[in-house]
Amino acid sequence: MAYKIPKAEVLAEAIQAALKEQSTVVSQNRFAKLVNDQLKMVDPEYTASEERIRRLALYRKLAKVEIQTREAEEKSRNVRCPVCGSKTKRILNETVYGGKVTLGYKCRACGYWTGMKRRVPIRYIFYGDGAKFPVPDESVRPLDQTPSQP
Repeated sequence: MAYKIPKAEVLAEAIQAALKEQSTVVSQNRFAKLVNDQLKMVDPEYTASEERIRRLALYRKLAKVEIQTREAEEKSRNVRCPVCGSKTKRILNETVYGGKVTLGYKCRACGYWTGMKRRVPIRYIFYGDGAKFPVPDESVRPLDQTPSQP
């Protein structure tokens, strides 16, 4: 079966239309199906992969993305972000003796982070403009933030 790869602008419009149709999508697979349905309305031969749709939505800030992960047994390494493909930055901590210790890695682009055990993304939740993005619990904060002083 023949197919065409849509330009980024066409794909961005399809992402926006899919998020207007359904403001919260709880699965990357379901989100890709909604976007591909929108693409088929433009041209029946257009199709895009789940990864390309996710990365474009993140890169162009068309959707807020919540990343749910699980811990893997292997240690994490400073490699590209599994969510958006950007470089990750080391999260460092200074020891009592003046040395530095790596606590994990964080992506500056999408917010993905991992500790010394690798965190593997298992689910993506996409939020459009009208969706209510969940407010994080105050007791749980990312490693790079300090508690606010009253």
